[in-house]
Amino acid sequence: MPLLIKPTLSCNMNCSYCYETKYRTTNTTIKCDISAMLKAIEDEVKGSTINLHGGEPLTIGHKNIDTLLSAIYKKNGKSGIQTNATLIDDEYIEMFKKYKTNIGISFDGPEELNEYRVGTDTEKVHNLIFKLKAYGLNVSIISVVSKANAGTDNRLEKFANFIIGLGKAGISGRLNPCGNSPDYQLPDQRLTYVYRQLFIAVLKGGGRWSPFIDILNSLKGKDAVCSLRSCDPFHTEAARVVLGDGTVTNCMRLSDKGLYYRQGSPSSIRSSVLRDTPQENGGCKGCRWFECCHGGCPSLAIDNDWRNRTTSCSLYKELFEIGAGILRNE
Repeated sequence: MPLLIKPTLSCNMNCSYCYETKYRTTNTTIKCDISAMLKAIEDEVKGSTINLHGGEPLTIGHKNIDTLLSAIYKKNGKSGIQTNATLIDDEYIEMFKKYKTNIGISFDGPEELNEYRVGTDTEKVHNLIFKLKAYGLNVSIISVVSKANAGTDNRLEKFANFIIGLGKAGISGRLNPCGNSPDYQLPDQRLTYVYRQLFIAVLKGGGRWSPFIDILNSLKGKDAVCSLRSCDPFHTEAARVVLGDGTVTNCMRLSDKGLYYRQGSPSSIRSSVLRDTPQENGGCKGCRWFECCHGGCPSLAIDNDWRNRTTSCSLYKELFEIGAGILRNE
């Protein structure tokens, strides 16, 4: 079970669609207690995936980041961080090299494609991605697919070329649909078209991008990204979160009303509900792809109700059809 250490929920940016905005207004008093986070790292099973997350983790400063990365490295021989990359400097780069840090960068594409990430020096981050790779560091990208980078065919073409260019440089990552943000997310029909085009682009040489590689893996019965696995919203196996003060909670995408209390063990209740509920009532009963996606991520559930399937259902059905066709022709 991956462990996400969130030293702070604060951020130096103000991204238009950020899912953590709702927490920052109600949890501003959570302190950054390094000793509490070090204890969480020490108590973790050796070999577990441990990443620094946020907010923007680099806002806690070089000394604190060095302390946390060092502890993770001593535990596992490597470390990880998810960052908007705007604060990365030469000192941080040396740390990443020293602690064999896998660097996940949140970036939606060059120039105007990144416009929803308010406060980003887009050109700097774009260049930095390739600089880090040139240093021999492991870099991956998380892009949010939205109106900014896929709302028009011209922007979509530019975004697809960006993805292909990263793939040729040995850089891959994940493409997450913008959800629960009506002003920024793509309509269902457009979203499905966009992902179909991006799937084609990836197949032509764009690298190992999620969710496409995960669609194929899921169809083969192999492990896949968390949004295609069964998820208990009260005990999220894909992410156990430790906040800066040592509080343990679940994946923070899941609630618009505050933190969900973390149950002691996982339950299959969501999968059971979805399997038995007709599709016209928000469930998955009778869907041929259910065992491949389990209703999708509960954070994007219809009506924000975890008992319903994802609002991206039509998208995933299309992608599974494409994936099944690819496997038939192998």
